Amino acid sequence: MFMYGFYPDPERWRINFSLFLLALGGLPILTTSLLSENSGRAMYLVAGTVICIFFFGPIPGSVAALFLAGPFLLSLIPLTGKIPLRAWDWIFLFAVYPVIAWFLFVGDIFGLPYVDTHQWGGMFLTLVIAGIGIATSLPIGILLALGRRDSMPVIKTLCICFIELIRGVPLISVLFMASVMLPLLLPEGTHFDKLLRALIGVALFYAAYMAEVVRGGLAAIPKGQYEAAQALGWGYWKMMGLIILPQALRLVIPGIVNTFLGLFKDTTLVAVIGLMDMLGIVKAALADTEWLGFPKEAYIFAALTYWVFCFSMSRYSMSLEKRFQVNRR
Repeated sequence: MFMYGFYPDPERWRINFSLFLLALGGLPILTTSLLSENSGRAMYLVAGTVICIFFFGPIPGSVAALFLAGPFLLSLIPLTGKIPLRAWDWIFLFAVYPVIAWFLFVGDIFGLPYVDTHQWGGMFLTLVIAGIGIATSLPIGILLALGRRDSMPVIKTLCICFIELIRGVPLISVLFMASVMLPLLLPEGTHFDKLLRALIGVALFYAAYMAEVVRGGLAAIPKGQYEAAQALGWGYWKMMGLIILPQALRLVIPGIVNTFLGLFKDTTLVAVIGLMDMLGIVKAALADTEWLGFPKEAYIFAALTYWVFCFSMSRYSMSLEKRFQVNRR
């Protein structure tokens, strides 16, 4: 229950497989040596597929093989080979994997039974909310930061109003509005999933905070960097994508990860709209007669679980700072 919530027992392999697929897709990004070479990637593809077939069966193994082979094959094709292998890894992890995971979690396709989102819960739901929130709040925050510094008054005003409005209210009120008030504004008979409403609220809320973190990094870039890009005749988006943003994001890695940590811990607030995250499942378990008299152990277990995830993100942040030499200009 702590891990899967009320997800049906016969279908829990789908969660395990999606987490395994996430680990397979994320490992090449976390490593910088062996898996960046063609021979190492081929061995990794074979090993990952064999392990997946052994634990989950031939069909999930075929899905894993296609998922792992996609970036590798696209980097070898002349038409798409101009994009480096590492970039394809990022594209598959943030564009292809969420689609696969969503179909696995929800089902109702390829013979998978349908599982309604109200049955999702536990650490699984916490990871879904945190993962989607992290993956969407950063790009939205970057766009908001760029819009706030834009020379066009309309775009600048809209971004400022959104950022200041969202930062001026607590997350719990945003979740409450998304869960209770938003359905009242939709046409009659329109169904909007409660989990999807929570995901949109969390993503937009932390995008506003992320925008200010990124804006601080943009403000730290010397004006000469902009002038050098303009002297080369580069357009706005090429200048931002290749010169300004890489330097700005490198400078604000601690702030970005700090925002991610806050997002991960604030997933517990979804309990106010009836979603049973990790902490909500702990509270529900304490009402069970088998758990009577063990409230301290349950809350200590939950605290340690959150600490492990947050400490892991913090250590990875430190490794990124060391790799990109954040303290050097």
